[in-house]
Amino acid sequence: MTARDGVAADLERAHAQGVGAAMAGLQDPGLGALRLAGTGVRGLAEAAVSSATPFLRAPLLARISQALLLHPPAGDEAGRCRTCGTDAPCGTAQALAA
Repeated sequence: MTARDGVAADLERAHAQGVGAAMAGLQDPGLGALRLAGTGVRGLAEAAVSSATPFLRAPLLARISQALLLHPPAGDEAGRCRTCGTDAPCGTAQALAA
């Protein structure tokens, strides 16, 4: 499993949790007459989370990308992190790629 696979799995887990939360919200008794029920709730929740996801992921992925530019996993020509000065991958690069 590569670091990219781990991030993809984390994002998929977060998406599934978001859909679950959206379903719970749509079916919340506190909504009274606006409360939704039935087989369409999952589809509506999935659509809501899917349309919001790019707006949530983009800033996070941009920050991770910026941090990896400062802490490249492969390091510099000498195999050291050019920001930390430690052997690459430094702790920051390892945390970002986990």
